[in-house]
Amino acid sequence: MKTFDLAFIGLGAASLSLATRLANNGYGGSAVFIDPAPEAVDERTWCGWGLIDHPYQAALTRQWHCWRVGSAAAMSRSGHPDIPYEMLRGSAVRRLSMQSIASRRDWEVLTPAAVMAEKREQGTWCLELDDGSTVQAKMVLDSRPPRLSLQRPWLWQSFYGIEIKGEDFGADDCVNLMELVEDDAPLVNFFYELPITRDQRLIEFTRFTPEKPDMEDLKARVEQRLAERGWQQAQVVRTEQGHLPMAPIAAQTHEQWIAIGTAGGSMRPATGYAFHAIQSWADEAAGQLMAGTPPSPPSRSRILDWLDGVFLESLWLEPEAAAGRYRQLFEKTPPAALTRFLMSRPRPIDILKVLLALPVSPMLRAAWHHGWRRS
Repeated sequence: MKTFDLAFIGLGAASLSLATRLANNGYGGSAVFIDPAPEAVDERTWCGWGLIDHPYQAALTRQWHCWRVGSAAAMSRSGHPDIPYEMLRGSAVRRLSMQSIASRRDWEVLTPAAVMAEKREQGTWCLELDDGSTVQAKMVLDSRPPRLSLQRPWLWQSFYGIEIKGEDFGADDCVNLMELVEDDAPLVNFFYELPITRDQRLIEFTRFTPEKPDMEDLKARVEQRLAERGWQQAQVVRTEQGHLPMAPIAAQTHEQWIAIGTAGGSMRPATGYAFHAIQSWADEAAGQLMAGTPPSPPSRSRILDWLDGVFLESLWLEPEAAAGRYRQLFEKTPPAALTRFLMSRPRPIDILKVLLALPVSPMLRAAWHHGWRRS
């Protein structure tokens, strides 16, 4: 039986991003890719501020240099001419990466297939697949979503989005990052809107919540918004939905088995942004593998994790203040400093500017509660 140098479980952004770099840079090892989905499905959108270069820039759906945050009563508009907010379809990432993977004749793709069990024998991982076959690999990179039970202050970021096309929906120069709305469900609820073109846009309803909500409820909120704007007859291009853990996930590595992507801690707890952090990790991991050393798991900033916990705790304590707090953060923090902070690439002065933008008393109270809860 052939033993692969690398086995990738899951064809998510982390697996694909690392594989693309290895294939394009002449990595000498063999690899196998295992995923239950037989082909790319346009069910995920990767977004964030483009602070770094990555192999998928030519496939970007759209960039904006303007963004808004607040509520219907008061939206704060911000932006930066040199820092774009990017939209990239998950299907484009998979399509381009699969082209790179296909260029390697010694690499294999097993789809649809799922890993049912694993065991380690004589320095090699043996993976049992759902069809009864076995794959052997010296190293496993596992991007399957983690099984988590979240405790306060951490939350689930649950969302349902509908992309529509068919008529002139208005200006397309500015992204609505958060239009916060009143809702009986805890803790924070908002609409997120990407105006892809004047006749095409993605509208999502998102909830920061202790428990995963019913997706039908979130879907109904989006459909209600479309009806309110008279867009209910527009063509539905696609939908997307998910539950993202707004929590710091510790790096996991054991005997050449490494958790990567969201499972390895690449997602920022307070924002849900992960794609650009994955790109930074993939650059580093590819360099390590090319040099003949095992890749490091995604790294985390303890101070950013602590600050995220304090901010989320402040939402637990005063959910009714969320709209004003987010608007204040975007109004009072210079855009370059705030985007670097949100994308987990802050300078020390950026952190100070963010802290100065937030109300002192509520943040100190939240810090006390967060510290007490951790002790």
